[in-house]
Amino acid sequence: MVKFAGLFLLLAMGAAAEEMLQSVLVLKNGQRIVYDSLIREGDTLFLRSGGTSLMIDSAEVAPAAPVVLPKATNGKEIPEPVARLIAPNAGKHNLRPELIQAVMEVESGYQVKAKSRVGAIGLMQLMPQTAKHLQVNAHDPAQNVEGGARLLDMLVTKYEGRRNGLALALAAYNAGAGAVDRFGGIPPYKETRQYVVKVMRRFRELVKE
Repeated sequence: MVKFAGLFLLLAMGAAAEEMLQSVLVLKNGQRIVYDSLIREGDTLFLRSGGTSLMIDSAEVAPAAPVVLPKATNGKEIPEPVARLIAPNAGKHNLRPELIQAVMEVESGYQVKAKSRVGAIGLMQLMPQTAKHLQVNAHDPAQNVEGGARLLDMLVTKYEGRRNGLALALAAYNAGAGAVDRFGGIPPYKETRQYVVKVMRRFRELVKE
């Protein structure tokens, strides 16, 4: 089952040297190339995919689709560097970008330096021990979002066969899978229940927009 759909990623060109983890390059002939790293030198692109190296003329690359995301609920635009972290991780982890955005909005309000009262760090609010387990630097925005999306992917996979699976995955993201399993559903914590409602509501709004 595709987890809330979402393999769509086009490369935004223009940086002198750019690297993205497990991204997709779309050519004008429709071919899609999954790659681990990319370096641009002039009009030539050097890609590595697994153990293979490729060299492609940038003229063969299809025009990139602009990253267009809805406004946050506070009426402010999502900072472009933050917006550009969403689609790649949605594609990499087979999640809807609207889901990642909804979690990020509720967790940190798109604030890179956000820190909760219990010590959760960054855009998708990773606890230090969680970041350590995921082997990411929670203070690095790109690693933080990748780690958060990967955790969300694992939780969606864990609960996708159950009734209200997405709600359970979100509850586990907030309170831990152990709490969800222990209570056999969304834990009776006021914060967690409010969190699930907020994220689900925002997710539905974003999908409709």
